[in-house]
Amino acid sequence: MPAGSDDADPARTVGVRRVLAGVRWSLALAVRRCPAWFLLTALTALVLALVPAAQVRAVAWLVGAAEHEGARAALLPLLLLTTLVGLGQILTSAENLVGQRISLRLMLALNSRLAEAAAALPPGRVSDPRVHALLDGVRTSTFALSRSPGAVVGALSSLLAALALGGAILPYSALAAVLVVAALVPNLVIFAWSAGVQDRRFEEAAAYGARFRYLLDQLVVARTGTELATLGTGPRVARDATAAHARMSGVQDRLYALLLRGDLLGGAVTAVLLGGALIAVLAAGGGAAGLSAGVLGVIAGLQATRGAGFAIGDVISAGPLIARFREVEALPGESEVQRVVPAIERLEVRGVSVRYPGADARALDGASLRAERGEMIALVGVNGAGKTSLVNAVMGIVLPESGEVLLDGADASELTAAERFGRIGLVTQEFGRYEMSVRDAVALGTPRTDVGEEEIWAALDAARAGDLVRALPHGLGTMLGPQFGGVGLSGGQWQRIALARIHLRGAGLRILDEPTSAIDAEAEQEVFAHLRETAAEHITVVVSHRAWTLRGMDRIHVLEQGRIIESGTYEELLAVRSRFSRIFTQQLS
Repeated sequence: MPAGSDDADPARTVGVRRVLAGVRWSLALAVRRCPAWFLLTALTALVLALVPAAQVRAVAWLVGAAEHEGARAALLPLLLLTTLVGLGQILTSAENLVGQRISLRLMLALNSRLAEAAAALPPGRVSDPRVHALLDGVRTSTFALSRSPGAVVGALSSLLAALALGGAILPYSALAAVLVVAALVPNLVIFAWSAGVQDRRFEEAAAYGARFRYLLDQLVVARTGTELATLGTGPRVARDATAAHARMSGVQDRLYALLLRGDLLGGAVTAVLLGGALIAVLAAGGGAAGLSAGVLGVIAGLQATRGAGFAIGDVISAGPLIARFREVEALPGESEVQRVVPAIERLEVRGVSVRYPGADARALDGASLRAERGEMIALVGVNGAGKTSLVNAVMGIVLPESGEVLLDGADASELTAAERFGRIGLVTQEFGRYEMSVRDAVALGTPRTDVGEEEIWAALDAARAGDLVRALPHGLGTMLGPQFGGVGLSGGQWQRIALARIHLRGAGLRILDEPTSAIDAEAEQEVFAHLRETAAEHITVVVSHRAWTLRGMDRIHVLEQGRIIESGTYEELLAVRSRFSRIFTQQLS
């Protein structure tokens, strides 16, 4: 469904079933995560729901006793009324504090579940714009979701309070009791309608919000913020961020304008019903006791009705958020633990073609290649030639339109994502700069949890980063990156840390997409020398734009407009008037 479309999606339409599903989800979450505290909240809410009705009856008793029996007879009902008022104050404060504690625990649980769901997504799903907007929208709604069990309890408590007040007023005016309870209906209708409106606007606002936060991050993150400052284009990004936020605010403003009109209408109808209840109490007579109790009951009923409306509105409004959170939980992912496979004997790509959605031409057209364990092969070509599409097809990030990828003779598409990725180690030119300790940043290269320091040092030395880390203040324990007070690294130093992750991983198939683009020439020679030293244990696929790094390759495949047009060794391709020689003419000269 397009962002902002008003077409109803049956799976998202707000109705009784959806509200009840959200209620069940909220209560189940609270019961699982903090059963004792939730039980305490429920009992407190139950008592608080009955206190207003008990106060109404106590006032009637007090006024009647004072009117007919004197002040001495009124002492007992006065004591009861005082106790009820104090109890209400104490329990309200306790309920609020307990609710905050439950909310904190649930927020932790929700964020943990969100992180787990995101971590289980395959790369192709993570890069899907709709999935990204969904994750970003849900990430900003976990606070509201953490309060949804409290809203359910509050709604039930307010409903019970309104019904109990109706029962308390009933002896003095049956019509007033009915009108007090009926005053719940306008609020329920208005809030159900408002939840539907909010649901239809969720994705549109979330998309603009995600864009705003992305642009703001570019301004505040040290690396991109510094670049923009030196270019003098930070204000332009700031204007784009402001424009994205303005669009999000525009969606929300229109929404709030609708909600305000609906709220005014609901409030007016509620006021008419409760005004009618007051008139009914006056018309019924009943003496001073009946009049006092009836008026107090209607006023308390106004508060309970309004409270019930807001609480039920919160429950209904949480419905779209809960549905989105459950969408995230239901996104296709794998819970299978990845196991790294250290030995791959053969990689075969047979006639693989890739066409991206909406594109007329193929990004990859009938590509075929073969590599054995111990070989280093290279993919070269100008930008847009199809190198990344071929790498993504090998990894399974994109699905081929035709052809197949074989690992040790088996169709790679029949492997699970965890099984396929477990055979591959990847370094790209857009490597992650993880601002954590050196130890943790390198250990991200493997799903194993028993990595020893000796292995990490070996991986760092292989990436020619060992001396760098030894010179840091706390060695492997040194925090990297300025965002959290760590040590700043150059682009080349960050890239060596990324290479260390691949050496630690030790997967049978290594794919290195411009693995040394940020490293100086001397260090680059050392890195490639070590890659050749360890080549016998792996199949190594290198994507590179630097001619000298290709000299030691067993085969070089040249791509042009999605097709492999030349293959051979460095010397073979230079010996003829090849596309390879034309691409690298300037470097070779």
